[in-house]
Amino acid sequence: MFKVCIIDDELLVRELIKKSVDFNSLGFEIIGEAKDGRQALAMIDELHPDLLLLDINIPMINGITLAKKVNSQYPEIQIIILTGYSEFDYAKGAIEAGVLDYLLKPLNKTEFTKALLKAKELLSRQASMQQTIHSYQMHQHQLDKEALLLKLIEGSEDYDSLNPELLIRSGIEPDHGPFGLAAILIDRLDELFSTQMEKNLWKYAVANITQEILESSFPCVVWQDIHNHIILLASLDTTEQEILFRSCCHQICSLVHDTLKFTVTLGIPALFTGLRSLSAAYQDALWALDHRFIMGNARCIFRDDLKPSAGLLSSERVEPGGLLLDLRSGSYEKAYNQAETLLSKSLSREQMIFLAVRILSDIITCLEENRISSGHFELDEMLKKLLAIELGIELKQYVLDRLLEASELLSDSSGLKQNRTVNEAIRYIDENYGDRSLTLTGIAKKLYLNASYLSYLFKQETGLSLSEYLTKVRLREAKRILDEHAGCPLSLLAASVGYNDEYYFSKCFKKAYGISPKKYAEQKK
Repeated sequence: MFKVCIIDDELLVRELIKKSVDFNSLGFEIIGEAKDGRQALAMIDELHPDLLLLDINIPMINGITLAKKVNSQYPEIQIIILTGYSEFDYAKGAIEAGVLDYLLKPLNKTEFTKALLKAKELLSRQASMQQTIHSYQMHQHQLDKEALLLKLIEGSEDYDSLNPELLIRSGIEPDHGPFGLAAILIDRLDELFSTQMEKNLWKYAVANITQEILESSFPCVVWQDIHNHIILLASLDTTEQEILFRSCCHQICSLVHDTLKFTVTLGIPALFTGLRSLSAAYQDALWALDHRFIMGNARCIFRDDLKPSAGLLSSERVEPGGLLLDLRSGSYEKAYNQAETLLSKSLSREQMIFLAVRILSDIITCLEENRISSGHFELDEMLKKLLAIELGIELKQYVLDRLLEASELLSDSSGLKQNRTVNEAIRYIDENYGDRSLTLTGIAKKLYLNASYLSYLFKQETGLSLSEYLTKVRLREAKRILDEHAGCPLSLLAASVGYNDEYYFSKCFKKAYGISPKKYAEQKK
């Protein structure tokens, strides 16, 4: 609704003007009336109307003079003259005063409506233009502020040349503090979103959530760096507010997951004072964020909570040692164990990728030496996959899976199907199935093997997982006992074949043979 004031010295005329058209349906709201020029000026100063309906012949200050004053002080206000004078001089004076239209009394409803719609169109264009200008100014201010902050975090801006006004308008006093900072990264960004437009859209959504959470507690600014991070800077009143700041960071993690259905990880440095320290704090935030490779995604990683790790901080490269010799000699379990041990160390991303490439290179070398087609063991392709993996545990598993595949190819090529290893495991199970503590890990330990490697070999050779085979042996032996001693108590029978719970034993027996052990025993009596 556009606001309208009526200025006429006659009350009856003002009432007739109000009733002459349906102002509300045309998009106008009458907010005030005045009977003379001085009263009108005071009303305009107070109410700031969009449109004046002004009579020329009013006391104190006549309509033409008033129109000129309004046009000078408030050029955005539109004026329609309503008068009983049709002389040329009055019309000329109105035009010179910058009025929008000049209507004669008594008002013609059609002409009056037409004049109001003309005013509405002009006011709408003005409002749209003002909104555009305001949006541009706000956008430009944001761009200038972000450009300044980007230079500060990259350390490329002379601090003494800083324009503090850009930040003060956001409540950030450059030389005050303490400040809280965080670098936010959308987990698996490249995997989730294929186009840059999508990535920018979702980064913008995360930035909005971040802004909403922080601004309720602190003056803050949120922007993006050139490395796909969303950066937040909050101005705290005291260091005691660090708990609240940490809570806000955790809220960002939770709300992004609940609202946007993906996760983010935050790297958060210690609080700092003065924006001279912003670049160093930013580097600390990225350093903390790098630890997601080891610690995992979807969390807040606080710099102060990290303990120095020799593996992480050292630039020393980890070598796979004699892995190639183990592969050449057919000692696949030993090669697997060595690789798993090395890949389980607390290594930086760069160290782990270097180690992974060395292991994969040894695998390819051994395959080529045995004239085995390496197929999908192309180092360039595997390196691309390594670089796309975000977490250390996933990178480790990728390399170990390739090592197992290569071991199988090498084993098939040499005709060695690892029968000896699997046969030893089978023999151990057959002899110890009654041990209720028997597990894959325990069997592997007895045979001096890696549990994952034993599980893989056992499945490859027998078609059954080790636990499936153990269950099969236990139930087979239980059935044999019932065939020979149908009166054996169920609890004793279950315990003798390695089960702690007779009810679970009964359930397994029925699943295997289609009949409960109790009914099976009754049939045998």
